[in-house]
Amino acid sequence: MPNITVRAAAEGMPKVNRRAPHPADDLSFMRIRTPKGSGIHYWHVETTGSYVADYAKGKALGREYLNYIGKHPTVGNSNLLGWIVNDMVALCAGKLTGTELGFLREVSEYALVVASFGQMQKGGAA
Repeated sequence: MPNITVRAAAEGMPKVNRRAPHPADDLSFMRIRTPKGSGIHYWHVETTGSYVADYAKGKALGREYLNYIGKHPTVGNSNLLGWIVNDMVALCAGKLTGTELGFLREVSEYALVVASFGQMQKGGAA
């Protein structure tokens, strides 16, 4: 099989960066830790103190997450939810706030719909 990169360079074509975008650069609730190289804050969210407002914010962040992984279905992103939840639990000392619960509700609702659709495809009960 020919090396496409070598051929592209020989033909004067620009090099294409096929590296997937990093979620810490794209998702509003993530931050790269400082100093550089010390990891990622997978859940970096300010709460308002209002459960209702925080819950709504969490649901919006859940939609942002779902849109992102739908757009970038990579192996790394298949692990992303676990890393996010791990940071949630660590930051909340085991007691989730409305923000986390709203986020998880949004993700759970999506999973429920997809799982139900899969059952319907198999001829099972929805």
